[in-house]
This record gives sequence, C-alpha cells and structure tokens, in this order.
Amino acid sequence: MDATIVTVPEEGFVPFGRRRRPASGAESWAPKWRRLVAERRPNFVEFDRVVRGMLNRISTENARFLLPLDPSLRAAEAGDCPPWWAARCAVLMLNHYIQVIHTSRCARGLAMRSNDNVLPMYLDAVSPLLARSPRLVTALVAWVAQLLNWYDLCWPKARILLLALRAPKDQPNPLGRLPPELVKGRILAFLMPPLLPVSAAAQDVGVPSALCNCWSDPDGKKDVVAVLAHLLLFTPAAAFPQLSACALAMAEAALQGPACEEKVYLAAAVVVSISQRLQKSLCGPLRRCEAWAKEEDAPPTQLAVSHLRQDLQCVLHLERTLIVAADSARTAGKLSFFVDSRVMAASEHVRRVEEQWQSFER
Repeated sequence: MDATIVTVPEEGFVPFGRRRRPASGAESWAPKWRRLVAERRPNFVEFDRVVRGMLNRISTENARFLLPLDPSLRAAEAGDCPPWWAARCAVLMLNHYIQVIHTSRCARGLAMRSNDNVLPMYLDAVSPLLARSPRLVTALVAWVAQLLNWYDLCWPKARILLLALRAPKDQPNPLGRLPPELVKGRILAFLMPPLLPVSAAAQDVGVPSALCNCWSDPDGKKDVVAVLAHLLLFTPAAAFPQLSACALAMAEAALQGPACEEKVYLAAAVVVSISQRLQKSLCGPLRRCEAWAKEEDAPPTQLAVSHLRQDLQCVLHLERTLIVAADSARTAGKLSFFVDSRVMAASEHVRRVEEQWQSFER
C-alpha cells in the first residue's frame, strides 16, 4: 500500500472552517448603543439586555469596542449620560460585581489581584467608561448608599438642620439666619448621599429585585462593602476623588452611633482600601498634572499629590475613630474575629502609608 503524504501549508493547518470575525468590535456594538438612545422613551428591557451582554463579554482587550465611550452613544447631556442611563447601567454593574464577590469569598477579605479574584480585571476593563462619566460614578455611589442604609445614617443630621431653619428669627440660632435655598441647595448636598432618579430606580421598570432582597441582610451587605473596597482600589484616578469622598463620609457617619460589627466592618474596609491606594501612588511615579485623565484607552490610576495629602489626613482621622468604635464593640462582645482582623489590617496599612508619606516629604 502506498503511503499518502499530506502537506501542511506554511501558514498552518486549519482543520475546520472558522467564522470570520468582524474587523472591528465597534461595528457590532455601536449600533446597539445608538438604537437605545434613539428611542423617544427609554426601553429598559432592551437596555438591560445590552448592558448585561456587555458585562458578560468585556475584557481589557475588547473594552474599547464594547463600551459606549463616545458621548453620542450615551445620549449625552452636557457631555455626560442622562440620569436614567447612569442609574440603570450602575445597578446592573453593581449586581454583576456583587455576584462575583458572592462566588469568591476570598475577595471579601482581601481586595487584591489574584487568580481567584476576577473583579479587578472587570474593573480594569470598565475603567475607561468610569473615567469619562462622572454621573455613572455618582449613580454607583447612590446604589451603594441605598444598599448600606447610608440615608438612614445621614438623616438625623439633616433633620436637625431643617428643624433649626424653622426656628423663629428672634432666637439666637445662627442657622436660622441662613436663606433656606442656600441650606437646601448646597449644605444638605454635603450631608446626604446622591439620589437616584425615580423613573430609573423603581421596581416596576425592571430593576433587579435580587439587588435589594438578597443583599439587604448583614451577610449580603459585606459583599456590597467588598465591592466598594474594590472600586476604591481599582477605579481610575479621574473617578477616585468622588468615590473616596463618599466612602469616607459614609464610614464616618457609620461610626457616629452605637458601635456594631456591620458599621465597624464598613469603616475598616474603607480605611484599608484608601490606604492601599495611597501606598500604590506613593510607591509609583506621581503625576503632578491633571492632563493624564484624558488618555484614550488606559485611564491612569496614580493620584495627584494634592489629593494624597487630603486623603491621608482624612484616613488618619477615620482610623482613630475606628479604633475607639472597635474597642467598644469588642468589649460588648459584638466583634467577630474576621472583622477584628480587618480593624488590625486598617491600622497596619495606615501606619505604612504614614511612614511612606514622611519619607516622600523628605
């Protein structure tokens, strides 16, 4: 029997035919985003389907093709997406990331890059969109605030302020002399977390009910806190000031009342994440201008020197308050070993970043 010789072409043997891929991923995703914003009334069902498909497929390699980075793809209003767009996209992103934490318990205790933790890679992929859309970052903070009951923590201060405004003008009350529009328009904005648009936050338009039902118990809230910690650690530098300010305010408000494990864990996670972010910025090359925030595909993660000094002072103050609250909860027997370990980690990271800052100033 004669042997049959099969020759393999130089470019390689392809045993099966393969479907030809489009030249650019943007050719298949840009029309989807345009159809969503072209409709007169938002189609929440179709919008959720497209966003979920994007979240399931996105990576750092194809992010520039899948993400709606061009403002026209987000129905831009004054250069950013409308409130309903940001709220819907944020809740789907948050639900996706919470499920990642729920299936990887090691990511709850340590917000770090590892083979077992894929959430940092997801955040790296979506970072160009976060850097271009401050309204989307605000919506993420609003959803986290709702899940962690930040509104309940801030309401007592806001109520006292509103009652002071109603006091008679003849009483010696400095707050009563301020114009009501000044207090409601500016001062309350610093006391209360950002609000969600009613049209995009209502359950009857398809908001995932599991987001509020499954993650409202104490164990589920730890997953929400873990997502917040990852956002603080891996978000682009353009979005970090807004996230860090809200996270620090939330943690400080949580430590004002009676100490409990849930509030101590929130504050410890915030202190650890911001301290780790400051350490990375102090170890790497610092950028002293803000022009880098407009880079196209890879938003930088280094923080400006002015932001480092301000965040460090806030973290030092919050760490001292955290130690007092943790001692109170520990004495009352309300602190588990896991949360206690996060408090010790917070103190250790604060000590490291303070030493690095002192070396940097020299």
